Amino acid sequence: MNKHRKKLLLGVLGLIVIFYAGDWLLENLLEGPLEARRKTKASLEKNIQTQEESLARARKAGKQLSVWEEQSLPSNTEVASSTYQVWLLQVIQRAGLSAQGVNSSEPINKGMYSLLSFSARAHGSLEQLTRFLFEFYRAGHLHQLRSLSITPIQKTGELDLVISVEAMVLPSTDRDKEFATQISDRLASEKLEDYMSIVKRNLFDVGGGLDPTDQTVLTTVTYVDGKPEVWFLLRGTDELLKLKKGDRLEIGLFSGTLAEIEDTDVILESEGERWLLSIGENLTQATALPPEY
Repeated sequence: MNKHRKKLLLGVLGLIVIFYAGDWLLENLLEGPLEARRKTKASLEKNIQTQEESLARARKAGKQLSVWEEQSLPSNTEVASSTYQVWLLQVIQRAGLSAQGVNSSEPINKGMYSLLSFSARAHGSLEQLTRFLFEFYRAGHLHQLRSLSITPIQKTGELDLVISVEAMVLPSTDRDKEFATQISDRLASEKLEDYMSIVKRNLFDVGGGLDPTDQTVLTTVTYVDGKPEVWFLLRGTDELLKLKKGDRLEIGLFSGTLAEIEDTDVILESEGERWLLSIGENLTQATALPPEY
């Protein structure tokens, strides 16, 4: 009986040994290498992804570099400086601004590129400044407006402008003397007219004088013979304008039509835009209405 028990215990012990030995063999000889291979594979896949991302960035940078090379000033910095200086002065003059000239500084070598700095002082109106900025940003040069100081000139209605510009030269460009002529895509609209609404806004209290639109106040909404009529007081001259629906209103730089009269409010329409004005407000305080109104 004891012999059978011993044999049984030895058999059970053997099975336990075989079980743990098999588990050890499975873990160390099979699963271990498989896990190592999985980790190696994951590491390789991650490295491949990193390399692909780096390659994509390099391709993107290469394309961007090609664009910059097309926009760069000529690789000859002396030619670039003199050519751009003439171009900038011409843009200022074409806009109608008055300027004596454009100053330039010595190129600053940054290794992979060179920086050219230019400055100018000019006088002119807000409309002329808008024209200058439109042509400047429309040009496809590798340049930027570093600063623009605008100071109203007393009693003249003009602005004193101090313009600072920075342009870039890439030695890798294949143009040694030729000036870039392409058009930039930086502007939201290619039409100068779309930016002329800036001129109609009272951005500056120019010259310390009285802006007619700022001095034209809606004072009264009344009824004459059963039809609504609105009164505008021109405070500068004490003139009283009496308008009905559909009448034109020409004040300073504002030109529009009295489109609607509603209780204490009126709606003015100018160049496709509608503006809400309430009693006691001047024209510059009108609120722009959404297109669906």
